[in-house]
Amino acid sequence: MPYTDEMILKLREEEKKKRFNTLETGIYLGGQILEFETQILMDTFSISLPKIMGTMPMEYARIKYPSEFRPQILLTTPELDVNLGFTLFNEFGSEVKAVAERIMRGIKRAYPDYPIYPGKGIREGKGYFFSFRSHALDSDVYNMSLVMKLKDRLLQGSFNCIYQQHTEWRKIVLMLWETIQEWEEEKECVQ
Repeated sequence: MPYTDEMILKLREEEKKKRFNTLETGIYLGGQILEFETQILMDTFSISLPKIMGTMPMEYARIKYPSEFRPQILLTTPELDVNLGFTLFNEFGSEVKAVAERIMRGIKRAYPDYPIYPGKGIREGKGYFFSFRSHALDSDVYNMSLVMKLKDRLLQGSFNCIYQQHTEWRKIVLMLWETIQEWEEEKECVQ
C-alpha cells in the first residue's frame, strides 16, 4: 500500500511524540518540542517549567484573575492561553487531601454546574490535586488545583488552559508538579 504525503506526515508526528515525551528530552506538543528547565520560585521550592513560560503581565493578570487574591506567581505561555499559578501560605495545619477537598466543596457550592473530577495524591502523599471544567465567554477552560506540603508551609498550585488542549497539558502539568522540591539557599560557611 503506497503512503500518501498526509500519512507520512502523520507517521513523522507520531515518531516525534514517542521520541520527545519526557521533561529531560523535551515534549513534542503542537508541532514543536517544548523544553524544560528547573527554576527556583519564591526562594522556597524548585520546579521544572517550560522554557517558553514567563511571568504573566500584570494588566492581563488583573483581567484574568480580577480578585486581589490571585496567585502570588502567575506564569503563562507567549499566547497567554496556558497558565500556572502558585501561592505559598505560612500556616499549615491540615492534611493536604483535606485542604483540597475543602477547596473542591467551595467550588461546587459557588459553581454547581462545573464538573469536578476526582482528586489524587502525588509525591507520596505530600501533595493532592483535582481538576474541573469551567466556562469562559468563548470556550470552556480546564483547571487543575494542587495542594502540597512544603515543611510547615502550604503550596497551592493552579493550572488552566482551553479545554481542547487539556489532554496533552494535563500529563505535562502532572510531570511538572512531581518535580517540586523544597529549596533552601545554601548558607556560606563563615570561618
